[in-house]
Amino acid sequence: NARELCLGVEVVLPTGEVFDDLRKLKKDNTGYDLKDLFVGAEGTLGVITAAVMKLFPKPKGREVAFVGLASPQAALALFARATDRAGPGLTAFELIARRPYDFTLRHAAGIVRPLATDFSWYVLMEISSGRSPEDARDLVEAILGAALEDGTIEDAVIAASLAQREAFWNFRETLPEMQKAEGASIKHDISVPVASIPAFIEQGEKAVHSVSAGARVVCFGHMGDGNLHYNISRPVDGDDEAFLALYKPMNKAVHDVVRSLGGSISAEHGIGQLKRDELIATAPPMAIDLMRRVKAAFDPAGVMNPGKVI
Repeated sequence: NARELCLGVEVVLPTGEVFDDLRKLKKDNTGYDLKDLFVGAEGTLGVITAAVMKLFPKPKGREVAFVGLASPQAALALFARATDRAGPGLTAFELIARRPYDFTLRHAAGIVRPLATDFSWYVLMEISSGRSPEDARDLVEAILGAALEDGTIEDAVIAASLAQREAFWNFRETLPEMQKAEGASIKHDISVPVASIPAFIEQGEKAVHSVSAGARVVCFGHMGDGNLHYNISRPVDGDDEAFLALYKPMNKAVHDVVRSLGGSISAEHGIGQLKRDELIATAPPMAIDLMRRVKAAFDPAGVMNPGKVI
């Protein structure tokens, strides 16, 4: 998350002045945190020309596992177990539904099936250790062994080589592109509290089918961050243009569920123009008013990336 990793910025303001805040402090409570106004503002307050970012030591050990599960609830239980056992050593926890998994096997060239058996849901989990390769291996084996024993998960494979580890990650990174071969889609970049992900998935599918009964939910994403790429493909025999005409009601249906769970309609990709009007219509009026005041204070002439965000 950019805001968590950024310690300082240099920004060119609309006036041409340069705000130099390139500090390296982890703790600083001297007044307003001005850098956070610019990080994520999409260039509407100024242009970031330099930044100080946090760095982390390269792990001495890293293990990647592909896991088959029955449900998002099981994935949440595995996430809780992995977090409890590995703490910050849990460096990735990607949730993948069966449909995007199948799309990838169907359309991607050179993709190797990670697990021999098909499951309703999958998790790509990465454990890193700053101590040793053996420590990372012990951690992932302990987490998965206990989860298999109590039935939380149904199957798992730990990458046996660097090539297999990269193949597992390649499978995950290939997912988004493979949806194109299935026709038109309406995409959402949402986040909810991690504990609410199973509820969102259940309620979201009902909301989608209330708009288009045959629409296919394509769900995957960064479960450890509460962030899902919740994409909706047109019905199998549907028409692309007719389906895309449902963009606004589909967005509303999905985002209404997100808001009911205290979530965000843009976890990673920002607001830009596409989500601007929805943000203004649905965010708390006080929040919009404060953002407009900030915009007016920094850019009264409206010259910085006009028409975006606010």
